Amino acid sequence: MNRKSMLGDPPPIRITPHDLGRLDVLLAHLSQPAGVIDFLQREVDRADVADSSDGGGTPFVRLGSRVTFADDRGTRHTATLITPDEAARRQDGISILTPVGAALLGLSEGQSIAYGTLDGRTKSVQVLRIEPPAA
Repeated sequence: MNRKSMLGDPPPIRITPHDLGRLDVLLAHLSQPAGVIDFLQREVDRADVADSSDGGGTPFVRLGSRVTFADDRGTRHTATLITPDEAARRQDGISILTPVGAALLGLSEGQSIAYGTLDGRTKSVQVLRIEPPAA
């Protein structure tokens, strides 16, 4: 993984206007412990808003994207990034309200990022492949 992304500044990320709206509403109505919520809010705040609602250009992880990523041990995982209300319908989902889900938001293939776990450890993920959400 790119060591600079793991230890220094996080990589640039993007978000669609549609996802930005959905996440703003979600974040405004949460009453969970602050750790993951604060991290997700920082990620949303630092994201560049894509020019169009479909993201255009280079693929990046959006709500509904199916993403294959490697953790810091090199283990590959594939999941669909979802909101909590979609969890009952998606057995392959990873919630945006988990540390790894928030970390994946906005990343493009090849990018990596470090994030804090709920038990205080630092882990990282690298995006290997992205399938955009079904239309």
